[in-house]
Amino acid sequence: MIENVSRLFEDLARDCLSPGAQLSIYKDGELHEFTTGVERAGTERPVTPRSRFAYGSVSKIFTAALVMQLAEDEEIDLDTPVSEYLPARRPAAGRPAGAVTARQLLSHTAGLVSDHDEGPLRSASLHRQAASLLEQGPVGTPGTAFSYSNSAYSLAAYLVEAVTGQDWWETLESHLVLPSGLDLAFVHDARDPDAVPATVSGHTVDLPSRTVTPVDFYVEPALAPAGGLAGSATDLVNFGRAFMTSDDAALDIDIADPRTLHEMGRSVPAADPFGLADGWGAGWALHLAGDRLWYGHDGTLDGGTCNVRVDPDGRTALALTTNGTSGLRFWEELVTGLRELGLDVGHYRQPTPRNRSAAPAEAITGRYVNGDLAVDVTRLGSDEFWFSLPNGFSGPMTTTSDLHFSVSMDDAGGMSFSGRFLRDPHEPDSIASMQYNGRALRRTPLPVRSRA
Repeated sequence: MIENVSRLFEDLARDCLSPGAQLSIYKDGELHEFTTGVERAGTERPVTPRSRFAYGSVSKIFTAALVMQLAEDEEIDLDTPVSEYLPARRPAAGRPAGAVTARQLLSHTAGLVSDHDEGPLRSASLHRQAASLLEQGPVGTPGTAFSYSNSAYSLAAYLVEAVTGQDWWETLESHLVLPSGLDLAFVHDARDPDAVPATVSGHTVDLPSRTVTPVDFYVEPALAPAGGLAGSATDLVNFGRAFMTSDDAALDIDIADPRTLHEMGRSVPAADPFGLADGWGAGWALHLAGDRLWYGHDGTLDGGTCNVRVDPDGRTALALTTNGTSGLRFWEELVTGLRELGLDVGHYRQPTPRNRSAAPAEAITGRYVNGDLAVDVTRLGSDEFWFSLPNGFSGPMTTTSDLHFSVSMDDAGGMSFSGRFLRDPHEPDSIASMQYNGRALRRTPLPVRSRA
């Protein structure tokens, strides 16, 4: 099987024009590492098993692990409002943000905006970011619904700082990275802002024109706990092995007691991440493969992608890192190829649109907002719609009679994703919000011009 996996990996890297990639698989007590390509296009620096790739949102599992360490030491309780641990920091009257718990932050059920871009965001002060975030209006009532939130992990990291008395960067190193032997790096290190990250380069990959252009990885300082780490695929697999038996352990220390650590993978009832995963725990996304439940997380940072999956009961873990935007397609086709080779990896299958029929334009067109994230749905012809994001990602939208939709984006190598519109519970004939990529966005009354 390993020879076939190696061939699959190389074929996909070539087909996806991936400048460089790593694949690490732990199965049946053995670790297998595969690498291909270069760290930066136009150079001869080959990717090695130790090359550090940007993890993007996969960084969240390490911030979650820090919170679990505090829970194990009884420094915090996962279900106590975090405001109890934040000295002299209380939200304004009527703001529900102060009632959110650590478990809700880590499971994206805190009702916080996805991203919060105000002055504090561009500084490295998580204290200032938290103060500003706690004053924001929510996208939902804490503990009632799932809405993916980078801001929630910024607040979780500030919780770590408030309890330990150290900044998040120092705590991650002293409590997790150095003791465990993980070889991680920061895309942005607040302690040395001018330092050149010790990572591979990112790349934009345009498959139609077959062009590859190097780009620098960047993450806003206050969002580093949500997406600012880098490392190898093997580092991710070794971290995942901590959730298996003691015989599978690969780190120099136990991250936390197994019962505490597995809270990261225990399903949170309110977490229904439609379009993103089958469930969510206090840190891990949950993915089904047959009757097996896999822990996992996916991440992107401009110019790179990262995916990790862990089957604790099956003692299997794997991770893919790429330094090109086509890594999204790479991962999808890798999962399909591995399944054909006999390894059914836990992975969310985007729902296939059924009962296709165009929804009334006046019902769904408009702007949908979550913090700084905005989606415009415009009319495209008589019965077609167009989905667009401020960052340029856009594509035709197919709707169904049950208000589900799918969008295909040529800019992302033809990848597609699903979402759904949600009715206003007080006015059933009115659309109140949208769920897209795990995020809940409220519909605004702002008129949006048709593209027709």
